[in-house]
Amino acid sequence: MRGDDGLAEFVVCIPVFFLAVLLAVQFALWAHASHLARAAAEQGASTAAAYGSTPAAGTSAAYRFITTTGPNTLTTPKVTTTTGAGDTVQVTITGRAQVIIPWLSMQVSATSVEPVQEFRAVHN
Repeated sequence: MRGDDGLAEFVVCIPVFFLAVLLAVQFALWAHASHLARAAAEQGASTAAAYGSTPAAGTSAAYRFITTTGPNTLTTPKVTTTTGAGDTVQVTITGRAQVIIPWLSMQVSATSVEPVQEFRAVHN
């Protein structure tokens, strides 16, 4: 029949459309998790670099930021805080973005480095 031509195209195009929508939503979830990891790394580094603070305080601040801002956005988060040469502190966040496609696994990682704030006396 002549009227069935449009139906065949419709049947083929609908799954492709829904796949495109799923991929777009998955990309948005990954982007959101990436931004959350970056913000948590910056929060942790800022806390750890503060005058009189410790790397453990930075790790705690990063975990707290992830928990309060997006507890289900970044799954299996891991925070690593290290002090580097030249009086810097580095916070690295790794984890996985939430997925809606079961076989997909999307890794997220972000690092922030800040100079340690300290008091230095002026010598005359």
